[in-house]
Amino acid sequence: MSAGWWGALLGLGVALARHACVPAAPPLTAMLASLHGDRDPHGPSMWGGSRLTTWWRPSPADLAVTGRHRGSYGVQLVSIPAALAVVVVAWWAVMNLVGVGISASILAPLVLVVVGVGFSVPGLVLRSQARRRRLAFGHALSAYLDLVGVLLAGGAGVETSLMAAADAGDGWVFAQLRDALVRARTHRRSPWDALGELGRHVHVDELVDLAATVQLAGTQGARVRSSLTARAAAVRDRHLAQVEAEAQAATERMGLPMVLVFVGFIALLGYPALSLIVEGL
Repeated sequence: MSAGWWGALLGLGVALARHACVPAAPPLTAMLASLHGDRDPHGPSMWGGSRLTTWWRPSPADLAVTGRHRGSYGVQLVSIPAALAVVVVAWWAVMNLVGVGISASILAPLVLVVVGVGFSVPGLVLRSQARRRRLAFGHALSAYLDLVGVLLAGGAGVETSLMAAADAGDGWVFAQLRDALVRARTHRRSPWDALGELGRHVHVDELVDLAATVQLAGTQGARVRSSLTARAAAVRDRHLAQVEAEAQAATERMGLPMVLVFVGFIALLGYPALSLIVEGL
């Protein structure tokens, strides 16, 4: 593999890593809106309004919901393709040492293929982790809404119920809810604004809907208890349907290896007869 190929691969890796680690400049309107507190400065609106601008650039919402940092993602974006390229080159060198000659013209495209695969791995892993985190967020949110409804039924106020329900639970989701409510109290903001920003920050639509429901109750005196109970039931039913769909998909995937084994067994049984027929012809 010539030095030109190595230089091209190195330059591509550095360029993609820089593109993934250095965020694009947000629009001026989004910056002005964040200064007035209209939107979450860390949310998707500050990144051009797209959750995933390219296949290698991580979504800010995915990074937020998984607790990952852009720098660590950039390190993975460089280290994984580099490690795969080293493995391929080492394999090529070993094959040539043992006498299995492999042309260098085959090595170059093979390295490019594994490098492309390596660049896609961090994004796929991040999106998979973010999907699981959002699913867990929805489960915990339904329990949180049930707790809020119980406290409201006991005569507590809306803000007191939101904070007490967040204090009653543990785990990452309840910690995020507590932090958002504490920040709202510290900055003398309404709790529903903080919950809405958190929902946009981690891209959990159920939390954004919850913030809208609580805001309606806090500003217009709506029946918040019945609204939150209905919201909790809707969130629970939605995530139960998602779990059932994933279980069904996993069951279907489990049948694929059995089908392949059966096809291989049939091919193994039929090969002697087919070879005899071919020889007879």
